[in-house]
Amino acid sequence: MRSTRVKIICTILMTVVLYVILFVFFDRSIDLWIHHNIPGTKMELIGKQISVLASSLYVSLALLCAFAYIVIADPGIRKQSTKKLFFIVISMTVAIMIGEGFKYLLGRYRPVFLFEHGKYGLHFFTTNWLMNSSPSGHTIRAFSFFTALGLLFKRYMPLFIVLALMIGASRILLTAHYPSDVLFGAFIGIMTAIWMYNYFFNGIEG
Repeated sequence: MRSTRVKIICTILMTVVLYVILFVFFDRSIDLWIHHNIPGTKMELIGKQISVLASSLYVSLALLCAFAYIVIADPGIRKQSTKKLFFIVISMTVAIMIGEGFKYLLGRYRPVFLFEHGKYGLHFFTTNWLMNSSPSGHTIRAFSFFTALGLLFKRYMPLFIVLALMIGASRILLTAHYPSDVLFGAFIGIMTAIWMYNYFFNGIEG
């Protein structure tokens, strides 16, 4: 147990350090370069097609349908398949809620405000969600979903992580987010899925 806590603390600290390094030294230059070189290219089109896979609307509808199915088909969650589906739904829902909380807390300006108004940094405690960039919601949804799937079907974990990475990278490619926003979103998605997996299955495969 102590070893697990130490690993979690080390992971959190490493993520914070990487976030700060990206925030201070790299985010602006990376997004400015993309802003001046990618728009209007095939890369932008590919980024849009990949990014839509984790769109808030589609994911919300999918979660609603999955929850409705659980309530109607197996309200007592007696079947193992229902338990696995419920685990995925809860993992994603909790991760999204955590992400929204941090967005409100940090209130980081999105890249568009850097491009158009020269604004960069944090404006804490704001409900102007169109301005709030950190963490990336698309990345949270992608990593919580694919990490949860990978924990249930471990043989395909590398494939699932690649798919999640593609969605996260697409948000940077479209300059919808900074690299550190994607890093933060991936961290929340992964850690939440692992946490909920241990809660549902006690660390053993379901």
